[in-house]
Amino acid sequence: MPTALDLLNEPEFSDARLTDTINVPPAVTGRLAQIGLYRSVPISTTYAKIGVDDQQLSIIPSRERGGPSNLASGRGRQTALINIPHFPLGDAITPSDVQNIMAWGETQQMATLAGIMNDKMLSMRAKHDATHAFLDWGGLNGMILDADGYELLDTFDAFGLAQTTLDMALSSSTTDIAARTRAVKSASKLALKGMPATGMHMFASPEFFDAYISHPNVQEAYRYYAAANGQNPSRDDITDGFYHAGMMIERVDETFDIRQDDDTFVTQPAIPAGEAIAVPLGTDVFRRYLAPPDTIFDANSAPDIGQLVYVATEERKFGKGIDIHSESNVLPICIRPSVMIKVTQS
Repeated sequence: MPTALDLLNEPEFSDARLTDTINVPPAVTGRLAQIGLYRSVPISTTYAKIGVDDQQLSIIPSRERGGPSNLASGRGRQTALINIPHFPLGDAITPSDVQNIMAWGETQQMATLAGIMNDKMLSMRAKHDATHAFLDWGGLNGMILDADGYELLDTFDAFGLAQTTLDMALSSSTTDIAARTRAVKSASKLALKGMPATGMHMFASPEFFDAYISHPNVQEAYRYYAAANGQNPSRDDITDGFYHAGMMIERVDETFDIRQDDDTFVTQPAIPAGEAIAVPLGTDVFRRYLAPPDTIFDANSAPDIGQLVYVATEERKFGKGIDIHSESNVLPICIRPSVMIKVTQS
């Protein structure tokens, strides 16, 4: 009868098959992934040379030495070399994973091993999804951090751009909130410079959202919106979103634990407290660049567009099991940062 290691070397458990498996999860975590804000763009290098022209960022493709150059605009272009972050993760199938549950024939063994491997893939994919969600929110805020709070990229600072900030003045009972919301929408649409969008969305911190919907000039509109959807604000939980003045205002409760130097954790909200970020939807300005996996076989080759995570396995010495390596190499970024409008609530 084949051993567990023999079966794990079958085509069903090949690196390519496992990579396909981990990239087809049952659900996509992270709100920005759910609405499809970012479009995946595979590249063949582990860095992106990004230029800025008229406040729009763009990847400058690599070329062979001595070959034709990339066309540039007539004006000066500021460039920056941005490394695509590398996020490796390891796991393993060990004797303890299969001990006492491999007592049947070959078919049952394959099914059991497939279940064990599937559990490993789901667990590893969940960790990568959480990482991607954290990076996506960082891209939306223009400040991309890693899990230790280390700054990977400050979009505005890297290219000498200034983010537009508008104050909603929610503390004043006389503020025309609808007019200010339209001003936010207008600022973002103007920054698109004619690029079409399917709508405008304001992602709000819990503090901002609560202050917004409780403002005297918004409360009645909020009640009408809820009633039109068959909900009662006094009874039902309808705090996820509210369409007002041509924009969806959505409350964001996602938080992330950031590791500190002393190995303690600090909770960081997806949107800074008391703030909101307004962005257009249905555009091509939000990109998620995918770099090649860190293997000799994939060097200088752009990954498949759906390959956010790569998987490889290797047999341990002395029959001690199989190591599972996964990695993602992603950089979410807005190529026209001026469309991201920061909104404050003072």
